Amino acid sequence: MEHARRALIAVLVFAGLLAGLFFYPAYASAASKKMTVLGYYAEDYPGDKLSFNSLSNKQALVNSVAFFSYLVNKDGDGDLTGSVPKDGVKLAADRNAKSLLLVHNVGEYNSRDVIHKVLSVEKNRRNLERNIVSLVKGNGFKGVNIDFEGVPARDRSNYNKFLSELSQMLKPGGYLLTVSIPAKTTDNPSNEWYGAYDYRTIGKTADLVAVMTYEEHWSGGSPGPIASLPWVQRVLDYTVRNIPKEKVLMGIPAYGYDWSAVGNKSVRWYKTGELISKYGPAKWNDWASSPYLIYYDDKGKKHEVWFENKYSLGIKLNLAKSYGIGGIAIWRLGFEDASFWETVRAELS
Repeated sequence: MEHARRALIAVLVFAGLLAGLFFYPAYASAASKKMTVLGYYAEDYPGDKLSFNSLSNKQALVNSVAFFSYLVNKDGDGDLTGSVPKDGVKLAADRNAKSLLLVHNVGEYNSRDVIHKVLSVEKNRRNLERNIVSLVKGNGFKGVNIDFEGVPARDRSNYNKFLSELSQMLKPGGYLLTVSIPAKTTDNPSNEWYGAYDYRTIGKTADLVAVMTYEEHWSGGSPGPIASLPWVQRVLDYTVRNIPKEKVLMGIPAYGYDWSAVGNKSVRWYKTGELISKYGPAKWNDWASSPYLIYYDDKGKKHEVWFENKYSLGIKLNLAKSYGIGGIAIWRLGFEDASFWETVRAELS
C-alpha cells in the first residue's frame, strides 16, 4: 500500500500543479509567495570564476547567495581562515540577492575532532561566534550560513547551544542565521553521520534550513541516483514534521557521479551533454525519476553515470512547491547550464 501511495504521488508531482492542489490544499497560497533560490558560491582554486559567471548570468534566478569562504581553524580554537570574495558580494548586491557568509569545516584535516573541540569548549565556541558576527557585520553580509559537516553525535547539545548563542548575537542587528544540514528520514541521536543534527531544535533556532537532499549515492560508495524521488520525498516528509516548512530549503544537485573500476569522479551538469554525445543515449529510471548512462571507455572499462537533467529537476521543483516549503538551495553555482535556469524559471516564476 505504501509503495502504491508513493508511486501515485510521483505521478502527480510530475504533473506539477495537480499534485499540489490535490495533496496539499495550501499549495496555491504557498506557490504565490516568492520562493528562496539560494546558490552556493565557491572558488575551488585561484581564478575559479564559475560561480561568479553563473551569478552574472541574467537568466539565473538566485535571490540568496551563500559564499563558501571561511574555514574553521585546524587548531579548533574558534579562529577562522579564508577571505571574502568581494567581487562576488558586490555582484550579489547589484543583483538584489542576499549575501550570506558561509562558515564550514571541510578542510584537509580531521574535521570531526576539530569541530568537537570548537563546539565543546566554551572559550573556543564563544571565540568562533564573535569571529562570525564580526565578519558578517564588517563585510556587508545579511547573515551567515553554518555548514558544519560530520559533527560527532556526542556534540548534539553543543551544536544546538552554538546555534542558539549565535542566533542571539545576530538578531539585534537583524542578521539571518541559516544552516546547511545532512538529509535524514529519522532521528537517531547516536548515528555518527546525522545524529548531531536535531531537526526540531534547529528549526526553532534558525531562520532558514538548507537540507542537503543529495549524496544519496556518493563517489565513495556504490552507483545510484544522487537524489531519487522516493528518497527525497521521505526526507521532506520527515523534515516538514520537525521544521516549519516555510524555513525549509530543498537541496538541488547540479552534478552527478561517474563510477568505474578505474576510479570514481564527479560530473558537472554542463558536462553531461558531452558524455551523452560521445557514449549515449542516456536512459531514464522511472522509480528514481532520474537519468543515467552506462558506457564503456576507450579501454573497455565500464562506467555508470547518474546525474540530473531538466526533467528530473522539474519533478523536484514541483515537489518543492507541493510541500509548500521555503525554497531550494543549489550546489553549486557554475556547475549548471542554460537548461537548468530555463527549468527553474518555468517552474518557480
